[in-house]
Amino acid sequence: MSEKYEKLDQDYILSVGQFAKLCGTTRDTLRFYYEQNIINPWVDPSNGYHYYSPSQISSFFFIHTMRQAGCSIKEISDLIHNSSREMIEKLTNSKILDMQKELYLINKKISALHLGMWILGKYGAHKNGVPFLDDIPDISVSKTEIRNKDRAFHTADIAKDISLHLSKATPEGSLSTFPTGVTISYEDLENKRYVYNSIISWSFLPADNIDTFWLPGRLAVCCYQEDPSKDIEKTYKKIVSYIKKNNLKATSDLYVISLINLYEKEKQHTYFKYLLICVEPKTTG
Repeated sequence: MSEKYEKLDQDYILSVGQFAKLCGTTRDTLRFYYEQNIINPWVDPSNGYHYYSPSQISSFFFIHTMRQAGCSIKEISDLIHNSSREMIEKLTNSKILDMQKELYLINKKISALHLGMWILGKYGAHKNGVPFLDDIPDISVSKTEIRNKDRAFHTADIAKDISLHLSKATPEGSLSTFPTGVTISYEDLENKRYVYNSIISWSFLPADNIDTFWLPGRLAVCCYQEDPSKDIEKTYKKIVSYIKKNNLKATSDLYVISLINLYEKEKQHTYFKYLLICVEPKTTG
């Protein structure tokens, strides 16, 4: 064996199996990286066996980290064979930005599910169609005004408005698509004119004061409605009556959030709605 091979033999002392075990990877992965020329073992010319150097462990974990960050093999190869500090910084920063966007979208989905579970959480403690006073968490709202409010009596009347509202909630944006519902102004509620004036979505994510805003208070009159055979207009009247009877002042529209709204094959209508209107005690004197 030549002096060159003796030196290599002294540095490359780990078999493929040993190196794979130290790195927590597989022989197939190491073979793939070898074929892609991004981490190369020493090949014993006498028998064709592959050996790795302990110093290559850090190289493996660099590659592994960049792969987890979403880098392609080509990007990693370019870094290894043509790398510069500026190139590494540029690629790394772009991957950090991608992961931050991904994290935001995951948090957005988690927030939507948490909010849905919060709405369902107190359901068992209250009777269907009976208003109650409750402390609510901070909830942000995205809103789309209904263009023809005078004819907005049913969901079918506002289909285009719903579509417009949901189209604004892009996957990358701050707007949520769930939970979603409609609003009725308190003035219309008092006058028994039950027309929708906007499409809304709720979120536990912070309001940005551009596309979203906070509900105007932490005190609210709430109600659950799940029986489609019961007239929801009676529930509207109960809410107004509750507000007046308890000397409260409405500080928001009535929010009608639909968690479930299904028409089955037999034409049976099934829904679950959560109604909320922010209030504050009336001042005396």
